[in-house]
Amino acid sequence: MKTKLLFSTETQDYEVWQDLPLLPRIDEFFNVRDMLKPNEISVIKQSSKCWSGTRGIIQSVEYRYNNKEFYAEIIIWCED
Repeated sequence: MKTKLLFSTETQDYEVWQDLPLLPRIDEFFNVRDMLKPNEISVIKQSSKCWSGTRGIIQSVEYRYNNKEFYAEIIIWCED
């Protein structure tokens, strides 16, 4: 399913679009290194106050409709 991943820190959000075969549930851990390149992880790490750079926690999963198409929006909290 087409999925919008928002990697969120206290100061900013980083948006990535992926096709995920299944959707995670709220409060599950999400391995960030499986989805992002090292330079993308460093961008998120610079905006966080304290984050290991390896995993985030799913804060919300919402389904949206845009341009005659459904997609999921997942917010992943990237702070330890």
